[in-house]
Amino acid sequence: MRARHCIQFAFVLVMASVGAVPAAAQQHGTRCTADYIANLSPGLGSEPTSGVFHSDGESGAIDCQGRRGTLGGDGRYGTKDPATCTSGGEGWGVISFTIDGKTIKNAFTMEFGGISGGLITGRFKGDRMSGTFTFTPVEGDCVTKPASSGRVQIDGLLKN
Repeated sequence: MRARHCIQFAFVLVMASVGAVPAAAQQHGTRCTADYIANLSPGLGSEPTSGVFHSDGESGAIDCQGRRGTLGGDGRYGTKDPATCTSGGEGWGVISFTIDGKTIKNAFTMEFGGISGGLITGRFKGDRMSGTFTFTPVEGDCVTKPASSGRVQIDGLLKN
């Protein structure tokens, strides 16, 4: 029985080294939270639009279970279909973060719903980190005036 477990363990190690670990095993990683301000142009409002978002470099903060660093993001929204605050939308981008002197670039796609209770929530899936996010308008309310700036809060899983 012990030999069988050793063989199974060796198989998992070999498969992990070539990237063929079953999906359930790939769910493991380091939980991270982050917070930054994103500027949107032309802004997300009630009229369908496509645009860009960006932070001013790594101007935000990230915390990965006590390991802290800086974070920023850039990308596009409304890339398949124009997005609105009421119907939501999708997009793509790159999050850049630096922890322990190491910079990681995370290319991602995202989907988000319409505004509810003053917040827009969504999911993102990246090559290094995936999770959920909340966007809270800071400039503009998304309904009477397009949101041109907002606070982005991320709850993600950084793949080891």
